[in-house]
Amino acid sequence: MKIRATVALILTAMLLLSACGNTVPVPDDGYDIVLVTEPVENSSDPGTQSPAGTGAWQPTVVLADELFSGYGFRHQQCLESGIYRFTESNSANVKWKVYILDREFTDAERYIPQAYSCALEGNGVIRLEKGTWVYIYCPCNEWTGAEAPEGCAYSWGLDPAATAADITATVPPFAQQTQETVPVSTPAPEPTPAPTPKMLTITKHPTGESFTQGGQAWFIARADNADSITWEFLDATGAANSVEEAKAKNPGLTVDIYDGGESLCIGNVPISMNNWSARARFTGAGSTLYSNPARITVTAITDFRTAYTSVFENYLALVGGGTDTYDLATDLTLNGILLGYFLKDLDGDGTQEILFGQIGGTTGTLWDHIVYSVFTLDNGKPVKVFKSSARDRLYFTGTGFIREGSSGASESDFYSCSYAKGALTVSEGVYNTAEGYFYVTGGDRNSAAATPISSDTFNAAVVTFESSITAMTLTPIV
Repeated sequence: MKIRATVALILTAMLLLSACGNTVPVPDDGYDIVLVTEPVENSSDPGTQSPAGTGAWQPTVVLADELFSGYGFRHQQCLESGIYRFTESNSANVKWKVYILDREFTDAERYIPQAYSCALEGNGVIRLEKGTWVYIYCPCNEWTGAEAPEGCAYSWGLDPAATAADITATVPPFAQQTQETVPVSTPAPEPTPAPTPKMLTITKHPTGESFTQGGQAWFIARADNADSITWEFLDATGAANSVEEAKAKNPGLTVDIYDGGESLCIGNVPISMNNWSARARFTGAGSTLYSNPARITVTAITDFRTAYTSVFENYLALVGGGTDTYDLATDLTLNGILLGYFLKDLDGDGTQEILFGQIGGTTGTLWDHIVYSVFTLDNGKPVKVFKSSARDRLYFTGTGFIREGSSGASESDFYSCSYAKGALTVSEGVYNTAEGYFYVTGGDRNSAAATPISSDTFNAAVVTFESSITAMTLTPIV
């Protein structure tokens, strides 16, 4: 019978293996690279003889045409029980790993190492059962490289000549799999044995994650006989913090829990969380257990200007008639002005927001200081906070913003606003309508109860708001 096993195509850097000077990263935890191989029976290739010298197993290695970048890899279900041989070729700079799963993995595949133990690294022989799933990949560091070995590849296939004595590795127990006890009939009734006391047993500890500030990470933990799972964080000193305490100490942090508590997702992680750890607390069977702490390593962004590159490109595209990815088109003048940017951490969470405005105003009025837009980073991606228009304008005060609006000659709005966690919040303001003049606090005319005031009080408030506006020190976007 012909056995075909395709080892997944994956990750990093869109390189042609056949090109001279191709590189493959030095093995280390991080991005993945996997080549494609395909065992073929009845091969005449003299280089494909069985490692055991029997000639019974003769896979021919077929190299992939390309390497693709990104997480995730293909996999294959074992269709026949037997002893399988796994072989690497010319893999001096590649560390191949094999994971055997009891079912197809439905989460993001990069988390397989968290959910399952590695069955094999490099060459080896394993007995596989029909219906199990084979995942093969090699973890590598995307940012360093070494020359790719000529003919680097990996293959696996059923070895008919292999015996139990050839087996070099065994499949680790499946954490999710439960075994049923089948009662055995006896000629005479036997006393019912006392039930085995349930024990709380951790079957999966979370593992550490490394990423850039503002990024996202997942942690997974499981235990048998657990009635509840609670996640907590250890700060850099080792002190325990609840989820709410961690969010209060790390502004901007988001925390979500899934899968009945087994999966923890943290997002928009600030640099202040570097060297913290996440751990799970399990309770059940009359006891409490803690998982091993999983270290959180956050690398600071040193060049926020680069992080907002796509926004710069959007503004340049607008002038040239290109695609408006962030909906920045406005009835304010963009043509014929010099647009600049200003970086500032507005809410002290370690992430610098970016403000865009006009350099070198020509009117000598407040219009020269309009903030055209404000952006922040959410999980490392630029997100628009506000965009000004001719009738809804934003101005910078050094610590917050003044928002000025108008619906016509008899209707004007002036609000003092603060910024936090990607949103502008109105502190107080004044507005006028045909019915008179009003003062609001904690919201605008549509969201807060207003107090009638005199026209003199209204005008004095407008002067106060306008006098707080500060000119930004802008750098040209090009």
